[in-house]
Amino acid sequence: MKKINNIFIMLFLSIFIFSNYLYSKDSKVYVIKKQEFQEINRWYAGYIKKAIDKAYDDKADLIILELDTPGGLVSSALSIKSYIMDSQVPVIVYINKNALSAGALISLSAKEIYMSDGSVIGAATPVYLNGNEPKKAGEKEVSAMRAAMRSSAESSKKNIRAAEAMVDETIVLNKKEDGIDLDDKTLLTLSADEAVKINIADKKANSINEILELKNIENAEIINIEEESYDSVLKFLLNPFVLSIIMSIGIAGIYLEIKTPGFGVGGVTAIIAFAVFFFAQFFSGSSSFLAPAIFILGIVLLGVEIFLIPGFGVTGVLGIIGIVAGIFMSFGIHNIAVAVFVLFISLIIDIILIILIARFMTKSKEFKNKITLDSDTSGYHSSISYDDLLGKEGIAETFFRPSGYIVIEGKKYDAVSEGEFIDKGSNLKVVLVEGNRIVVKKYN
Repeated sequence: MKKINNIFIMLFLSIFIFSNYLYSKDSKVYVIKKQEFQEINRWYAGYIKKAIDKAYDDKADLIILELDTPGGLVSSALSIKSYIMDSQVPVIVYINKNALSAGALISLSAKEIYMSDGSVIGAATPVYLNGNEPKKAGEKEVSAMRAAMRSSAESSKKNIRAAEAMVDETIVLNKKEDGIDLDDKTLLTLSADEAVKINIADKKANSINEILELKNIENAEIINIEEESYDSVLKFLLNPFVLSIIMSIGIAGIYLEIKTPGFGVGGVTAIIAFAVFFFAQFFSGSSSFLAPAIFILGIVLLGVEIFLIPGFGVTGVLGIIGIVAGIFMSFGIHNIAVAVFVLFISLIIDIILIILIARFMTKSKEFKNKITLDSDTSGYHSSISYDDLLGKEGIAETFFRPSGYIVIEGKKYDAVSEGEFIDKGSNLKVVLVEGNRIVVKKYN
């Protein structure tokens, strides 16, 4: 029996020594440097994903995520949690000052937690802003966050009760069973010493090198991941209000393009706006090329309905569904609430923009002529007055929605209907001329 015990002891020591040898032999360690008091948001989730993927591609042995955050979006924290737990490269978290709210969830999803002197972790109950006042979220959100904290603690073999007490102030802890006393009115927030004592954090450390020493990692190649210039641009573009404005510009551009003949500034503006929108979504890590592909398909179907098929039917409905689905898919499954917010704000902005554009276009014929980029201007005439055209008949060269082109006696003119949709090739009659504004009506 004694001989068997000796064999197990030797085997255990061999495994321990061999594992330390693997780490100490020219290990490659990726350090995701902290962003000072960084909010957990979609940009940060994409930033973490990109760093983890880079470490994996470079065959790193360890990733250290240096964290200093007041919290942020639970949806983004859940994304980061998934990235960390699914990572093929072990990830440890180094809390260098703060891991509050969503930061606590991220920390507990890592293999190990190290905390610097003066650091804190906890206070993870979900909240929302009611005006400028933070309010606790409903029981549904609290329950979901509590479950996420519990599952993370279970996975990393941390103090489960303490993890739940960071979310739910009704959980009572006592020193005998849980290592710390806590009443039923206070959310749990821990200092570094307290976190180590009750098995939320593994050890204290005040630098990356100290963490490597504690893990017996020697002669390691340390590669620091820091924010680059394009990250600042992406961070700006992924702000929900900025995304709302970009989408509003794109929708207004589509409206302008539909209301003016030829291909003009509206179409170019819409293409640029939506290209920026989807590129920002893609580089955030929450979207694939499938989202813009479905969006473009929706645009094509809507265009076919508007320009080729009179009336409005199944093709138009499918087009609208494709456009909305593409937008929602670009945000990813965890960010549906953000998608709803962005779409809602953009629609409000667009209602205002479209009213302004419609008023401006009806008052300024010259503006409508200037924005047209149609290269086919043969036979097109522009003058101050077209009084001699009143009562004349012609053929619709394009669809009227309500503007389009009419051909009268072999010459092409820019005109508008009285608000009705007119098919291409229809017989038209000029019923009103106001300066250079030609109003036509369909006749049989």
